[in-house]
Amino acid sequence: MTDSGKGIERRRITSTLRPGPLVPGHLIQCYEDQHAWVIDQTLIPCSESEYVCLQLLLEQANRCVPFEHFILRLQETAFTSSDAQKPARMRVAHLISSLRTKIWASNLDIVSVMNVGYILLSGSEEPLPSS
Repeated sequence: MTDSGKGIERRRITSTLRPGPLVPGHLIQCYEDQHAWVIDQTLIPCSESEYVCLQLLLEQANRCVPFEHFILRLQETAFTSSDAQKPARMRVAHLISSLRTKIWASNLDIVSVMNVGYILLSGSEEPLPSS
């Protein structure tokens, strides 16, 4: 094994699993430096952009995240006209589409709120207390 191979191995070993956002009914953990999530003991590797989008959705689970929040977090150029807004929204839509397939097995879903943003549905709502 080459020295560079040993360096890669060391980075993997030293990567720490950290607690993620609280989502009802799910255990969320992350490997921030690896751009990966562990949801209910299932590893979900992501690109850096996917990681950022999923983090936003997990932090706001069951609440709508506006397109503007994704665009700002992804450090896209601020849009001043509808012409500039369209490519940024298309990029977000592409990332969300990719994430949907990755998280599907975790009983999570991402739904679009037309012309507003996206919501991560956790699939397990806390039961309401009975009177």
